[in-house]
Amino acid sequence: MVRDLNSSVEIVACPIVREPDGLAMSSRNAYLNREERVRALVLQRSLQRAQREFQAGERVAARLISAAKEVLAGEPRVELDYFEIVDPDTLDPVEHISQKTLVAVAAYVGSTRLIDNTVLGPERK
Repeated sequence: MVRDLNSSVEIVACPIVREPDGLAMSSRNAYLNREERVRALVLQRSLQRAQREFQAGERVAARLISAAKEVLAGEPRVELDYFEIVDPDTLDPVEHISQKTLVAVAAYVGSTRLIDNTVLGPERK
């Protein structure tokens, strides 16, 4: 959008900052009770599963998504909103990973909607 509107704003991508337990840092975490906070860690585990499958050579986005959703299904009190693999610039879904790709998840833990993401691809450090 910044590029499309020819805005002078610069967007700088930074790594996710995480709590000591691995949960992505967010003001929304304060809404989670102790039990929900433990359940919320499934978001990161789902992203880690996609990363492991990618590192093992899987490049088909649908297979990575399916593997991640298996992890999320193991936490039935977490309601998945979406798990997507997209182009980081356009947010268009990708079918096959051949370059830097954004993996994003959103889910409800109780009444709190949480998000998390990671980047896959050759440029990942």
